Parts: sequence; C-alpha cells; structure tokens
Amino acid sequence: LYTQIFDMRALTIATLVLAAGSLWAAKMLAAEIPRQSPDYSIQLTNGKQIKVSDYRGKVLCLTFILTTCPHCQKTTQLWDSMYPELVPKGFAVVEAALNENPDIATFVSQYKVPFPVGTSTVLSALDYIQWPKDKRPLVPFLVFIDRKGVIRAQYTGVDEAFFDSQQEQHMRDEAEKLLNEGAVKPKSVH
Repeated sequence: LYTQIFDMRALTIATLVLAAGSLWAAKMLAAEIPRQSPDYSIQLTNGKQIKVSDYRGKVLCLTFILTTCPHCQKTTQLWDSMYPELVPKGFAVVEAALNENPDIATFVSQYKVPFPVGTSTVLSALDYIQWPKDKRPLVPFLVFIDRKGVIRAQYTGVDEAFFDSQQEQHMRDEAEKLLNEGAVKPKSVH
C-alpha cells in the first residue's frame, strides 16, 4: 500500500513538474501580449534618435527589417501603399534596419519610403519583441502599438499565417482595429 501511495505521489509530482516546464517553455516561445512598450529608440541617419514614446497618442507599427530582405522590402512597399490612407487617422510607421551598415538612403529612395527609417541592433530588437535567445528569428518583425503605448500584437517572419498572400489585409486589419479603438466619435445632434 505504501508503495502504491509513493508511486502515485511521485507520478503526480512528475506530472506537475512536466506541466510547469511546458508552461514555462510556451511562455518563452510567446511574447507577453498585451504589454507596455519599453521606450525603444531608433537611430536615424541624420544622427537624431526617435523613440516609441514620441508616437504616444498615435497607433504605431514599429517594423524591424533587413534592407536586403525581399520579405522586408515587400512589407515596406505594402506600408507605403496604405500609409497615405492611414496617416490622417492617427497611424504611423517607423522602420528599424537590423543589418550591419545598411544603405538606408538607397533603400528609402528605391522604395520611396514616406516614414522614418533608422537603425537598431539585432539583440535589442530581439529583447524588445521578447524573442527566445535559443530560437532563430525571421524578419520582418511587426509590432503594433496602441495610442497608449501598449504593444497589442506582434508578428515575425515565422508567422506564416500573417505573412501569406493576404499580408496586406492582415496589416490593414491590425492597424484599423487599433485606430478604431481610439477614434473620436462625432457627437450626435438632438
């Protein structure tokens, strides 16, 4: 009888340890959403820095790219096509190139980028998106931040369901959802 009780307790403890380990592993793979955005800085080519907090009151998509990456270039072009429509609603995009010595001027000129593009480091970007150190990330990283500075959604190149043939619609949906949350509603006239 004591052996059975001991075996049951050992099995229960082992199950709890495995479950806790699985939850910890799942947490390490998934960033905490929503979470307050740290005041992340991007270095511009003119020597100035811009920060996430500079965009408080607007919906911001902080996009981490490699200027030489075809998927990142496509994402930049998609933002470029939606940008004129979304900006008047309170939307902004900032891109941070993660590659070493990126040719930002050529990138901006070639893709006619209407929003700020600067640089950042890979490690600081991975920390910002809460990416596990032992997992290989794929760019681009898109981080959607609401008007109050809260990260509400983020996607990396591994999110195939986001970066599929409907990527433009997915990007628009995330932006519109956050824009609609903070929209000023017209007063009804009685």
